[in-house]
Amino acid sequence: MASAVPRVPRVAIYARQSVDEDQGIAQQLEDCRTEVHRRGWRVVAEHQDNDTSASKERGPKTAWSAMLKAFDAGEFDTVIVTETSRITRSLIDVLDIRPPQRDIRVVVIREGIDTELDDFMLKQLVLLAEREVRIKTERAARYAVGRRLAGHPTPGKPPHGYGWVPSIERDAAGTRYRVDEAEAEDVRRIFREFLAGAPLAQIARDLGDAGSLTRRGVRWHSSTVRRVLLNPLYAALLPPAQPTGHFDATAIDLDACTPGAWEAIIERDQLVASRGRLIGVRANHSGTARKWLLSGLAVCAICSHPVRSASGETHPTARKAGGGAAPSRRYHAYRCPKGHFMRNGDIIDQYVSNICVARLSQEDAIDLITPRSDSIDIAVLNSTREALKGRRQSIASFVARGLMTDIEADGSLMEISRELQAISDQIALAVREDPFAELAVVDDVEAWWDSATLARRRLIVDGLMVVRIKPVGHGRRVTTSDAAAASVDVEWRRG
Repeated sequence: MASAVPRVPRVAIYARQSVDEDQGIAQQLEDCRTEVHRRGWRVVAEHQDNDTSASKERGPKTAWSAMLKAFDAGEFDTVIVTETSRITRSLIDVLDIRPPQRDIRVVVIREGIDTELDDFMLKQLVLLAEREVRIKTERAARYAVGRRLAGHPTPGKPPHGYGWVPSIERDAAGTRYRVDEAEAEDVRRIFREFLAGAPLAQIARDLGDAGSLTRRGVRWHSSTVRRVLLNPLYAALLPPAQPTGHFDATAIDLDACTPGAWEAIIERDQLVASRGRLIGVRANHSGTARKWLLSGLAVCAICSHPVRSASGETHPTARKAGGGAAPSRRYHAYRCPKGHFMRNGDIIDQYVSNICVARLSQEDAIDLITPRSDSIDIAVLNSTREALKGRRQSIASFVARGLMTDIEADGSLMEISRELQAISDQIALAVREDPFAELAVVDDVEAWWDSATLARRRLIVDGLMVVRIKPVGHGRRVTTSDAAAASVDVEWRRG
């Protein structure tokens, strides 16, 4: 009687690594293919888990889960890996692939394991790997606590405005963040413009028009500007850890932050003011970004509706000397939403800019920058805030020692919380910038105006005047400053 022909194993190759590097996966696959070819077996599938930990549960979207489903469907009977650590660092996963759950034959190339002969060594190596993972996790947790107490951020890509300092380049304090001056100026500009009253979308547009891009090399949007304004790292504050995958910048308590061991780009009070204006307010990511100086600011002299920007087109007539008409061209225009006019906007923008510069260049312009009569002493507010935080800690100590009941503590803590919020509101009001303030030290107003952002110029116009644009009649062209003056009324708010 003829002997039975041995069945050739149907092999699934499994490759995994914790760090996203294609080269490592490719090398594992090549080694496994070589071994399968040497044994004369047949590969029926290859499963790859890149950037996937073997010491944590692998979810239903991983290649590991797909491989188990393929085995259950009868597609293969043997899995081959380069090392035990590639298939798992957890005994639970071993019990998932070995009897009684499943009887998958496991072949490990470098450790010479074949569970068709014995799976004792496989389980022993996995137990050792599991112990090593537990020790490393405990060591990392202790290190993380010490690192946080010292004010050092977690490893990873720093926010826009900072660069990561490699360990070999760190100073004696172990500073991890180094200010990137070019990016830091973007951050300062964002806070400065926002605290002067500029909308998020306008700040984003002005950054893009100035050629500034985000760290990812894309244009700024309202959402990215908002994230900058909420981020405590810019004030050198290290926020408390939040659950993985559930980060919420608005939920950060600044009083619970650790002082960071790096240079701040903005002041804490600026951060408090920005967060005070944003938290609790529904995010508007569409925003109101303007492209022109007076859109939404100037009004129609007839109906008083805010004007809108528009795109006009010239319609030249044929030349008297022959040769046809000149080519038409597009131009920036303002129009009344009720249809009272549509006018070339360039000459109006230039006229309004000229009178703003002229007014701000006069000797009495300093009177426009009036200090607040109810000026707020930020130093006193900060001292009061620290005293309230001290009282809060004392109450917690009294409760722990049994000197105060929970009910008594709740009433006191709620009162302290209200006082702290009131102080934060006052600080936010104190550091909110007047768009005119920086003009107090400007010598050349025209040069300042030319270099200012559109948001800042719009804030100046809005603070100085109400611009009323008149219709000029069909077919009439306004091409000079005098003609513009005759067709535009200015009602001064200041001076």
